[in-house]
Amino acid sequence: MDNGRLKEIKKKILTKISNEELEERIKKEISQSSGLMDENAAILVIASDLKIDIDQEYDEEEYNFSIKDISNGQSNVEITGKILEISNIKEFNRKDGSTGKIRSISIADNTGIIRLVLWNDKVHLADDLNVGDVIRVENAFSRKWRDKIELNSGSNLIIEKLEKYDKNKYPEIKEVYTIGELTPNMPAKVRGEVISIYDTREFDKRDGSVGKVKSFILRDDEGTLRCTLWDDLTDIQLNRGDVVEVSGIVREGLRGLEISVNDLKVIKKEECVEVPTVDISQLSDYEGDVVSIKGRVTHISTPKTVKFNDRETALQEITLMDNSGSVRVSFWGRNTEMLEDIKEGDPLHIMNCRVKSYLTPEGEKIIHLSAQYDSKVIKDESIKAPEYKENLIEIKDIKGEDAREDITLVGRVLQVYDINQFERKDGTTGTVRNIMLEDCTGRIRLVLWDNNALLDIKEGDIVKVVHGYVRDSGEYVDLHVGRYGRIIINPEGIDLDIKTNRKFIKELTEGETAEIRGTVVDYRKQDLILYLCPNCGKRASLVDDKYLCNQCGEVNPRELPIITLILDDGTSNISCNLYGKMVERILNMSQEELKSANIEILENLLGQEKVFTGVVNKGYRDLEFSVKGLMEFDLDKEIEFLKNIQ
Repeated sequence: MDNGRLKEIKKKILTKISNEELEERIKKEISQSSGLMDENAAILVIASDLKIDIDQEYDEEEYNFSIKDISNGQSNVEITGKILEISNIKEFNRKDGSTGKIRSISIADNTGIIRLVLWNDKVHLADDLNVGDVIRVENAFSRKWRDKIELNSGSNLIIEKLEKYDKNKYPEIKEVYTIGELTPNMPAKVRGEVISIYDTREFDKRDGSVGKVKSFILRDDEGTLRCTLWDDLTDIQLNRGDVVEVSGIVREGLRGLEISVNDLKVIKKEECVEVPTVDISQLSDYEGDVVSIKGRVTHISTPKTVKFNDRETALQEITLMDNSGSVRVSFWGRNTEMLEDIKEGDPLHIMNCRVKSYLTPEGEKIIHLSAQYDSKVIKDESIKAPEYKENLIEIKDIKGEDAREDITLVGRVLQVYDINQFERKDGTTGTVRNIMLEDCTGRIRLVLWDNNALLDIKEGDIVKVVHGYVRDSGEYVDLHVGRYGRIIINPEGIDLDIKTNRKFIKELTEGETAEIRGTVVDYRKQDLILYLCPNCGKRASLVDDKYLCNQCGEVNPRELPIITLILDDGTSNISCNLYGKMVERILNMSQEELKSANIEILENLLGQEKVFTGVVNKGYRDLEFSVKGLMEFDLDKEIEFLKNIQ
């Protein structure tokens, strides 16, 4: 027996035992034969013991080149594969008016599947071939077509059927496959139960005609598969629970494998299976199934975008409560449109939701629901569920430990800060923005993240924070919008009447927080940018192109915009100090622009009416006002204010 054949036999042995065990057994066989047996003979004895066919011969022309090794643009491709599918011959009209022919063969080995396209006179090379035959292909060329590599017939294409070949190199051809046996690009027939059916959709084809598409989910013992029907096949009536057999080409879809169906046969017809409507406490008994539930909405999250490796999609979630408990329901993609007119407190009947579960880091199993493509959301006032009570809290009441979660409040926007970007640990970029809110009882900083940070919120807007939570950051007690929270800007029917601490300038006292209104009558002549030591905060001086701090030496200073305006309201006047973002906002200039500007730009502010909020401090000689917020001057509000103080 030649060395090549011995190598093949040894390779088969190593699929059953390790190399170390083989070496030990070879030594043992040689020893037991008292040296009459050489290594090659020992290998044959071991192969026989392992029931490996040592007499089988293979065609010497069977190529070792695998389908997975084929790439775009190769010529003279030589490959061996088993036929999975042979198409009929089709004719087509060329641009010059002549007629062409086309046919395809799908072949596979254990590394993949590829389509061989036969053109014109080459279509008859497949006349005597059948599904299951192993063929040798020579002189083909590869190209990419619709993002897939395929083989095409050249003028010298040769196809030869092999009578002898290594069966272990090729997949087994089955009449019907299980879902777990499917691979991309393979033609297959699959049998299973219909568990979800989506509506038929129409679309415009390139030729101007109208096409139809419908899909459903098939399940067998090994998994689920999305099946897509086109045109006339969409007219076949299917019910949940039907057992069907589909055949077609398996594709790699966005959410796993799917099959474009060429033929469908209903094996077992079920009457329209009624999806059970269950209590929330019963959901754990229906895990993996589709159910309907009824209850009252207690939470609605803000829609957000979720990014996956290959796509991104919208997500919005609600919490539904009945007399037995509560559950989270997720709406993905276009399903979020079902929630457009839904609000907290609405009684809903949600039909056709998949029951799912996950484990928390502590190992607790959580049941939740996922809306399907055929889900429906119906408002139903007859539903009996606990009444929804909004946990509306005033700012002064959110300091305590007993009110740190599930906070809903209404406040007026006092100040809007700039959006900042940051990098997360996973390398993605996030956004954050702070907003100062006030009501009649106090003020709080609202922290908005990502999509919420991009909301169009302006000073003076009324903002309702629904289902927020607070965290103590040390300097502030911050209000956040969590997973199930959301922001409503200028909600209908809410007019927040905040009694601000409006004072005439002559009434101001040291240490108080107040709101003042007046006319800008002058400004202090000073640099627009203050350079501060980043270590001690003291002013740094520019000496020989270097900034020096009297305490810390040479430093890279922190730049702080600063202006001082003189405000007069008829009762008195006061110096108003504005810093940082306040300067940029009132002058509508960036910090970089301010660095090259002249103090005379403050002339543009003279004579303007301004409303400032801030803190009264003791200055070098007189009281000064440290501005914390700018409000738009509103004549109607000023008239109302003057009426109230008379």
